[in-house]
Amino acid sequence: MGTHTPPPQDLASDGGGPHVLLVPYPAQGHMLPLLDLAALLAARGLAVTVAVTSGNAALLAPLVRAFPSVAVLSLPFPSSPLLPPGSGENTKDLPRHLFRPFMASLAALRAPLLAWCNEQGRHGRRVTAVVSDFFTGWTQPLAKELGVPHVTFSPSCALHLAMSHALWRSPPTRRRRPEDPDADDEAVTFPEVPGSPTFPWRHLSGLFRQYAPGDEVSEAIRQLFLWNLGSACFVANTFAALEADYVTRPLPDLASKRVFAVGPLSDAGGAATSTSGGDRGGKPAVAAARVAAWLDAFPDGSVVYVSFGTQQALSAAQAASVADALARSSAAFVWAARAGTVVPDGFEAPRSVAKLVIRGGRPRWRSSRHRAVVWF
Repeated sequence: MGTHTPPPQDLASDGGGPHVLLVPYPAQGHMLPLLDLAALLAARGLAVTVAVTSGNAALLAPLVRAFPSVAVLSLPFPSSPLLPPGSGENTKDLPRHLFRPFMASLAALRAPLLAWCNEQGRHGRRVTAVVSDFFTGWTQPLAKELGVPHVTFSPSCALHLAMSHALWRSPPTRRRRPEDPDADDEAVTFPEVPGSPTFPWRHLSGLFRQYAPGDEVSEAIRQLFLWNLGSACFVANTFAALEADYVTRPLPDLASKRVFAVGPLSDAGGAATSTSGGDRGGKPAVAAARVAAWLDAFPDGSVVYVSFGTQQALSAAQAASVADALARSSAAFVWAARAGTVVPDGFEAPRSVAKLVIRGGRPRWRSSRHRAVVWF
């Protein structure tokens, strides 16, 4: 177990201000918004400790550089019979079939994290609140043992938060058999979500669609979501102008708890509090200076930035469709293609459309904020 610990006077004590323990889920799209929230809390003078496994500790470097008062708790990744040895400590390093067992395995961090919290209390640095990603619901009983509030954080919208928990709280009953040819088109309605939205079965959460009653991993994931419903409240990376119906009153599908909007987090604190610069999310595949120099040659609002994230590599057919659409658009573009995406042969050859293809992931986030970029 390793820690980056600020000077003692910067940490909360029983007689001082609050000391917030943040527990991110180790996936880029989950972790980065929670680190942005950590920056906002630190900027407001709260003592903050972020707990991660050792393989993810380096991702906190930009945050710690900007806010040296933020403490980092680095825990050994727990061994698990559900995962092959050396599987990786972040979902970007995992094959998709290991996502679910990986999620369930992280619950083994509860015991060492509880021991650390108790030790902090004995040294006058008591944790006074726990904020965790909604994929780490095992922190809710941890907070209960500590006798402190637990807050569930969603890196995305409140609608997704409500629907995800509705599925686990009151699972819909399927009227069609899975083997029926139109089973994936079966409509599922969420009557207690504002607007009572309806979606085909195939559009529901993949975590839920893979649920098998009695299966160890399935039941562990279900329990994570049910634990979240015991939180004091929910915090979502959204804003009231977008989702007023979800943040102005408690929602039944979230156990009638309040949802507080704190987004969009990437811009929430501006240059002083954002962790979006530097090596946010890890080392970029292409130097930001190279991308910026390429973009500098274009007028304001004239370049399209294309990225499907760090998790999913496009199939050859999908990549061909994207390439064809980009070529037909006649717009200049940057395409950040994840490692494993099969960019069509000859696509990068000079033609009438200006293009920059980045293989192996996206450049730094600030590249997508360049004055020349009009769509992301």
